[in-house]
Amino acid sequence: MIEGKRATASPFPDTVEGAMERVSDTINRWTEMAVLVIILAMAVDVFIEVIFRYVLLLPLFWTEEFARYCLVWSSLLAAGIAVKRGQHVAVTFCVERLPKRIRAIAGLGGDIFGATLLTVILWGGVYLVILTRHQLSPAMRLPMSLPYMAVPMGSAIMLFHVLTSISRRSREMFGRT
Repeated sequence: MIEGKRATASPFPDTVEGAMERVSDTINRWTEMAVLVIILAMAVDVFIEVIFRYVLLLPLFWTEEFARYCLVWSSLLAAGIAVKRGQHVAVTFCVERLPKRIRAIAGLGGDIFGATLLTVILWGGVYLVILTRHQLSPAMRLPMSLPYMAVPMGSAIMLFHVLTSISRRSREMFGRT
């Protein structure tokens, strides 16, 4: 998807692409903060569970489930951060050997494919949330739509970052004004 290191400020500040870059940067900052808070909550939760289970010999019924949901949320949100930074695993062995123009087209094609895949995952995630809205989690008795909401939320964040990359690449390749 997005190649290279962390995306920098848009070279197109007064355009739709510039606005998309700014929104993408803002989404990424909020996502980074959310992931930090979720991981901290998970660490505190696991620490409390260890103390209660092995020191006090009074295991809590909800901590494992809470930690699992924190892990799911942090993973799917962090995937969006990785997309923004261009840090997802990529096989670039063949692409690096292509001429610059073909490499740019391949990058754009990869982003378009990624956006298509993320759109399908987003749609499926929304369907899953709707489907599970009345189902309750076993320990905490929360609607299962809350943990499953991580799928469409993470997909939407990744999709926006990929659409921003498509916009940037298109502008760079075709020189739209």
